[in-house]
Amino acid sequence: MIVEGPKNNTSRVVMHVDFDYFFAQCEEIRRPELRSKPVVVCVFSGRTEDSGVVSTANYVARKYGVKSGIPIRVAKSKLSNSEAVFLALDSSYYSQVSESAMSIIASHADRFEHVGIDECYLDVSERAGSFDAAKSLAQDIKNEVKRQTQLTSSIGVAPNKMLAKIASDLHKPDGLTMIDPTSAAEFIAGMHVDRIMGIGPKTSERLKELGVKTIGDLTKFDLFRLIEEFGKKTATYMHNASKGVDDEPVIESGGKRQIMRITTLKTDATSSAEMLQDLYEICLSVFQTAVDRKLSFKTVGILLILDNLDNITRSKSMKVHSNSFESLHSAARSILEESMKETGPVKVRRLGVRLSELQSSEGQNTMLDFVSR
Repeated sequence: MIVEGPKNNTSRVVMHVDFDYFFAQCEEIRRPELRSKPVVVCVFSGRTEDSGVVSTANYVARKYGVKSGIPIRVAKSKLSNSEAVFLALDSSYYSQVSESAMSIIASHADRFEHVGIDECYLDVSERAGSFDAAKSLAQDIKNEVKRQTQLTSSIGVAPNKMLAKIASDLHKPDGLTMIDPTSAAEFIAGMHVDRIMGIGPKTSERLKELGVKTIGDLTKFDLFRLIEEFGKKTATYMHNASKGVDDEPVIESGGKRQIMRITTLKTDATSSAEMLQDLYEICLSVFQTAVDRKLSFKTVGILLILDNLDNITRSKSMKVHSNSFESLHSAARSILEESMKETGPVKVRRLGVRLSELQSSEGQNTMLDFVSR
């Protein structure tokens, strides 16, 4: 019986980006005074004020032993002597922050795979040019996401998806970890086997019974015995993974759904005129991303986040897809002015622009052809 696994492709450069304690961090961004306090984002069941589970906790709360999945009443007990803040999940707001950050990240990728609201993979093999250059690119991504959304993120850089995910989890929060392709197997050898994606509690427990605790143990374990225990497909995957081998590609997904940018205004705005310069810069940013990704758009949207944290969203669809900056900026300005007239006296704290109904514009002109001279 011959079992052949894939050969490790050390020429690839893959990143895994994970937003740190995402839901709780979003709450800290819109309420900066929470940063020094334990913040717990909850999924309330509605039966009582303490019924439900913890979705995410910030690192201050984690020092008290609060973690995802524990009952709210247990979390409250652990935090009884602190200034803890318990908040309900705000999916709409978190999605807006995620969309903005993901658009930034996708603009730096050769291929972009959206995994969840707070994580994604990038294949940057072509644009990075080398593994060493990828570190600088990863830092640029972290800096741009932080500057535009205030989010910190942890990034793992490695020759494949499995190793990149392991790396991103090693130095949280706000980490950047590289796993060199020439020493990947040695790098992960001492880690527990459950660091490998797909090895859950049951599999981990069975491996422990077989004397396999670390990834290095798994590397040395007889492959045919693994096949007897877990079947050929699973055993071969675990065997290859223990050597740092994973040929799963970064699969383009979700990158063409929309492009969004949100910025925090220097001072709260009460009129559209006060936001026109910010609007122009945001429009230019989303337009540049569309051009870089060779996409045209049909719908332009505006997002206003007020001082009381209420959201106002408006959009306008064009008759046909466009790749004109003038069309984008004109539509966004019109929507902004109409929205401010409709809502009456409000104070706008954050302003965003969204492009959606995207399609490929491959073969069309360059950015300079679209901007009025």
